[in-house]
Amino acid sequence: MRRLMTILENGAATLATGVNRATLGRVVCVTAVVGGLALAQGFAKEPAPEAAIPACLENLKLTAPQQTQAKEVVRTYDAKIEAVWKQFGDRYMETVQTEVALLAAIEDNLTDAQRTHVRDLRRKAAHAELALEGTKSRANKATAKPADPVSAELNGAEIKLTPEQEAAADKIHQKYVGHLRSLNRDIQGLHTRLVSLEADKLVELEKMLTKEQLAQLREGRQNVTGSPKITTNE
Repeated sequence: MRRLMTILENGAATLATGVNRATLGRVVCVTAVVGGLALAQGFAKEPAPEAAIPACLENLKLTAPQQTQAKEVVRTYDAKIEAVWKQFGDRYMETVQTEVALLAAIEDNLTDAQRTHVRDLRRKAAHAELALEGTKSRANKATAKPADPVSAELNGAEIKLTPEQEAAADKIHQKYVGHLRSLNRDIQGLHTRLVSLEADKLVELEKMLTKEQLAQLREGRQNVTGSPKITTNE
């Protein structure tokens, strides 16, 4: 039981290395304010018809030449970032599909009753997550992350696996683990490239600012407020 739990949790952990995507024109602005890369949901995005000046620079009263230069910097870097995001999205989706295949292969060795029970729990978890997104509720960190339904079932010992089932799961995992690790390395490498490109873009944007504008920008990101603490009631 403990071994199979490790197998399933290792598979699910691969997804945690991924990052989601925000509007590329806004990422450098958030980077300038909080000093990190902020990415929102979704990989696919239609390219903007015209490069936009990051919102954090709009309050710096850029001159017309500065605005033109800023747009050119954003346009140049966003073209490179878009290409890396395409690779990132492809690798991430391949990882998801591989993990689904792994879980499905493990489920093939369950009894009909075990398989039905696990799938019912997964279906309930999926619908519960959608409902949470629909209401835009903010749950407590201790309870917000839904457990993988297969792992949750096995961890709760509601499904007792036979030694043969555990051995089969271990054998299946060995067939998938190499590919999953390779995908995970690719995702980490692409994430690093995205951070580096966004950071370089910020550096190029800072070069065109006056001392006063740069001081104002730095003050803004030093004084950024943290996210409010989320309570159980919220």
